[in-house]
Amino acid sequence: MKSLNLSGLRRGFTLMEMMIVIMIIGILSTFLVQSAPSWIDKANMTGSEQNMKRIYATLLDYQLNKGSFPRDQGQKFFLKPWKDGMVEKVKQQASMYFSPSEPFGDILYDNEMEEGDMTIVEWLNDWDAIGPGYTSYAGFTTGGDRAMRGQMRKNPGSTAIVSDSHMIHRTALIYMTADGAIHRYQRSDIEDETGISFEDGDDLFVGPGCEVELLQTVSND
Repeated sequence: MKSLNLSGLRRGFTLMEMMIVIMIIGILSTFLVQSAPSWIDKANMTGSEQNMKRIYATLLDYQLNKGSFPRDQGQKFFLKPWKDGMVEKVKQQASMYFSPSEPFGDILYDNEMEEGDMTIVEWLNDWDAIGPGYTSYAGFTTGGDRAMRGQMRKNPGSTAIVSDSHMIHRTALIYMTADGAIHRYQRSDIEDETGISFEDGDDLFVGPGCEVELLQTVSND
């Protein structure tokens, strides 16, 4: 009878090897869990910046056709091109007014509505309903001060015209100046400069009374 040669067969894992593999998987899993929120936040901020660039492009188009930026205040400032039909009123275009961190579905939920109750286009078409939390952003406002309106033209590098309406990002607040430049205001810097503690539940609301001077020229109304 021919004998069976087992010397060439692959042996199985030992208990020690299996424990090492499990330990490595555990370490990698912990790293991924801890890193995922940061990656998601960075992706959301990038998406929000892209939205602002698209919004700014509609404002430039409005200025080219009308001779000036919209005279409306707050969110109506950047929604004016939509209202006047200078932006195609379709879902894809409407989505730029909502941050990836705060999509339209979340806005509906905050207003005790569900998806299907109203389309995103119908929502943006309700001009009279525009108010705090209507979109994810805040727009330029003069607060009734005519001199401040000239600030966009005289000092466009320091005037914020579009900003996240509140601290919806984990690490930074995003804002755009009148020259179209995107900026990230680090959350830690805001806390150091204003004394606000987001960990303790403090919040930052943009507008004329904002603790951050460069965000006093925008409003979420």
